[in-house]
Amino acid sequence: MGVTTIDSWVFYNCTNLTSITIPSGVTSITGSTFQGCRSLTSITIPDSVTSINSSAFFNCRSLESITIPNSVTSIGTLAFESCSSLKSITIPSSVTTIGDLAFWGCTSLTDVYYTGTEDEWVEISIGSDNSCLTSATINYI
Repeated sequence: MGVTTIDSWVFYNCTNLTSITIPSGVTSITGSTFQGCRSLTSITIPDSVTSINSSAFFNCRSLESITIPNSVTSIGTLAFESCSSLKSITIPSSVTTIGDLAFWGCTSLTDVYYTGTEDEWVEISIGSDNSCLTSATINYI
């Protein structure tokens, strides 16, 4: 039996953590798991993950890009808040909700790569204060 959940606060303020590969079988990245990991530049999320919860990557200010797997259906409130170096993100068409402030403070975000259509993009429930996300260029891939 393997790990299925990475508990809240496990890597909180691990300022020297630069990269991580989440093991296959993990289904949820819980709240504040990587919050404050200021040196984190690379993360690999397996297809088993279905949700990225509140504040999961809050203030990971060295993270420049992230690919969210097709299995994810929700991105929680404050999930990527203050990831000020985040330039691009891939969001799969499986995502139906993006919480309030999920991308607040992502001032470098210029490109969002979405695996669905423009009609599917407008159907996503995007919470308030996500202007960094919604003002980025949406690339339909």
